[in-house]
Amino acid sequence: MAQGGSKKIKIKIKTETGEVDQLSDNSDNDATPVSPQELADVYQSPNGFKYVGVILHSVINPRCVYIITASGRAVKVCR
Repeated sequence: MAQGGSKKIKIKIKTETGEVDQLSDNSDNDATPVSPQELADVYQSPNGFKYVGVILHSVINPRCVYIITASGRAVKVCR
């Protein structure tokens, strides 16, 4: 991925349960599974991971997911 660029991803979530149903890129190519070893290698590298945000699901409002970005911006996406 190019430095400073943008990347679109699609996250399909079952609204009833909050379970992730599908992860893909903007061209509908499925996300690539990662082995435990590859994940450990990235964690242990000097650059590691960068926190982007978190996706939350609530049974109080199951048709929506809430996204909180690393900058503290909170949004919701509803079905």
